[in-house]
Amino acid sequence: MATLNPLEKKARTSFIKGLVIAGLIGVIIIVILAVLIFKMNEKDKARIAAQKSVLIINQDIKSGEEITMDFVSTQLANAEVASTGALSMGDFNQLSTLTDEAGNLLPVKVIAKIDIPAKTIITADMISVENEIVTDDVREQEYNMIVLPSALESGDTIDIRLSLPSGEDYIVISKKKVTLADLGGTFSAQTILMNVNEGEILTMSAAIVDAYQISGSKLYATKYVDPGFQGASTQTYVPSTATVNLINIDPNIVTTARNALISRYNNSYSQYRSGVDNALNGIDETTRQSGIESGRSSEIATQQSERQTYLEQMYGM
Repeated sequence: MATLNPLEKKARTSFIKGLVIAGLIGVIIIVILAVLIFKMNEKDKARIAAQKSVLIINQDIKSGEEITMDFVSTQLANAEVASTGALSMGDFNQLSTLTDEAGNLLPVKVIAKIDIPAKTIITADMISVENEIVTDDVREQEYNMIVLPSALESGDTIDIRLSLPSGEDYIVISKKKVTLADLGGTFSAQTILMNVNEGEILTMSAAIVDAYQISGSKLYATKYVDPGFQGASTQTYVPSTATVNLINIDPNIVTTARNALISRYNNSYSQYRSGVDNALNGIDETTRQSGIESGRSSEIATQQSERQTYLEQMYGM
């Protein structure tokens, strides 16, 4: 083997030193990168661990509107960002599937207390739960003789009130969600639909007859400002004795509804019925009957006209 001269030995030594140094630097870099990656992984694990599955609303919801499964989805959010009380899908399912003491499933609605914009994380204080027990006597009823708020829309919640010429004002039925009658693509300006039970049907009928008999009276609707938060108004209208007698024997009225109506009649007749009776006593029988006939004729004419409009729009009849 040829002997290296001093210059070659020096160059070779320098090369080996360079390789060793480069290797050491490489090892240091690898160690540093490994430490950084480990720390990043730990941070990522901590971030993932800190995330929670939350419920978000997919579309704008109005106060008082029902929130169904179609309106919600889940999304991962940082626990620090997600407000305290943010609901998960499990929470929502639990709220909407209540059971009674006997283990029977109760019909439950999840209701928005406030207006909720789309993509908002839903928290417990944004919603309430309503047990809506639909009894056998509940029917969808339409009315076209009620004076409606100018900006009433389907889904709004209203009270029906009776105003007398004397200024006395009574709540006939309270907190009812309304639907505007759809006449085949256009909405009626006069007719609304509500779900009412037999007792409410008879009470409304009595109030309508009273309104027809008393000239200058008005049966009208008022909107709830925030139906999600606001409770139902106390009903103060008391039907006539004849109506209450009918309610008492009507087999279509469930016991709880009948008891509530009879109790209101017994406890509040003199307080809340006297104003109506005083107004009626000042009107002769012929005038009263004429008012009823005129009002009923107007109801029927409106209903027939809107039925014809519906048929023309839907079927070209």
